[in-house]
This record gives sequence, structure tokens and C-alpha cells, in this order.
Amino acid sequence: MFRNFFQILRFSVFILCFQSVFPADAQENKIMKKSIRIGDSTIQILQEYGRVEDSILFINVHEDEQTSIDAVNFFTEKTPLHFVRLMHHQTRRIDFSIKNKAYSVDPNRIFTAKGRRKTLRDGGKFSFRASRAVKFFSMQLLDYVNDKGVVVAMHNNTDINYSINSYLPGGSESKNTRSLYINPLMDPDDFIYTTEEKYFHLLKEKKINVILQDNRRFVNDGSLSVYCGKKGIPYINIEAQKGHFDEQVRLIEEVLDLLQ
Repeated sequence: MFRNFFQILRFSVFILCFQSVFPADAQENKIMKKSIRIGDSTIQILQEYGRVEDSILFINVHEDEQTSIDAVNFFTEKTPLHFVRLMHHQTRRIDFSIKNKAYSVDPNRIFTAKGRRKTLRDGGKFSFRASRAVKFFSMQLLDYVNDKGVVVAMHNNTDINYSINSYLPGGSESKNTRSLYINPLMDPDDFIYTTEEKYFHLLKEKKINVILQDNRRFVNDGSLSVYCGKKGIPYINIEAQKGHFDEQVRLIEEVLDLLQ
């Protein structure tokens, strides 16, 4: 009970300090919806922001990862954040059609040509027309990303197959790893992934599970981290197991603390 009390107290103090940086009249959230085309289908983008000029962008592309969305929305009640997310039937993959032909992509695998080819094939069907449609869709989504100082992606995983341990030597994600820090007291499903060495060291000092992407020898899977690594856009992924709401909120707090 006392531990929870002090966590809430610490969070409240952080919020007060964070709010003091931004005047109250700059903190009223504004929400916009935009429809963008992917082939003959339409996807909704929901944009919520406290300040138009925010340099930090929070983004969610997997609508089925609800804990990450809830964590940002909870945080935004006190401290408005610039948050962009896709709305597509609460699924991970996006299904669309072109000339009555059905296609499917993972929206976090569409930001490079190689990634688009693979995710379309994984979805059951590839065509150059579909790849062009997905590229056009990705470019519209990247309009929100390209002018930002830091991109903070929000993701959730399940308690099977994927965790920070996947980035250890021999793991399924080891080829993407430049450096790694594991706090044995943290759940391996809760971690931060970044393209920036300075963020890696700051998070390591905080004793937070963290991975530094290898921006030269990464696997080109078309993910947003790969795109940001290639373009030199600072990127942070706050990853938590589905249902680990409190921990994901804490990691948002820790990330904003180091960014401020």
C-alpha cells in the first residue's frame, strides 16, 4: 500500500513539474481525425495534441495494443501529449482492397520497400500496384513523423516469444542489437528500444531495460525504428506486456523526464 502511495505521489510531483514548463493555456488538447486512402479502402488517423509545435510525437500503429493507447490517454489527461494513432477495426494488420483484390499489411512494416514486399507476402498476396498503394499510405503517415525532434512509439507484447531477451546473442532480434542492458528486477516484457546512444545510456543509468538499435547492421524489416535509424530521427519505443498499464505509464514518465 505504501509503495503504491509513493508511486502516485512521485507521479503527481512529476506532472506538476512538467506542467510548469508549459503554460496552462497551451495545454488544452485538440483532437483531429483524418481519412487517408490505402488502395480502395480508407483508414482513420486520430491526432491528439496539446501544442501544435510539440517536438515529441507519440505514435501507435497497432490498434489491438490497447494498453499502450490507454497509457497515453491516461497520461494526457494531466499532461497533453502529441499523439497520433491509426484506427482500423482494432486489429494489428490492415486489410485493404484494390480492384476487388484483398491485401493485408502490418502497419509497422511499411516504411521501406523491402518491408512492404515482405509484409504483403506475409499477408497472402503481393503486387506492385498494392506496394505502390502501401507506399503512398506510409508517406502520408510519415508526414507526422518527419519534422519531429523525437518519435516515441507505443507498443505492447504478449507473454510469449518476444521480450528483451529476444535481443540477446542468438535471439530472434539479436542482429538489430548494438548494446543491451537488462535489469533482472524488471519484467523482460517491459523495456525500451531506442536508436539513440545517449538515450540508451540515460535509461541504463535509470536501471530500465533498454536496447540500442544497430543503425548500420539492422534487419531491414520496414519498421518505423528502421526508417528513423536510416533518417537520423531520434526514436524510442516504449514496450510493455499487454495489461501492464502501470508499468507503461511509468515508462512514459521516465522517457519524458530524460527528454526534458
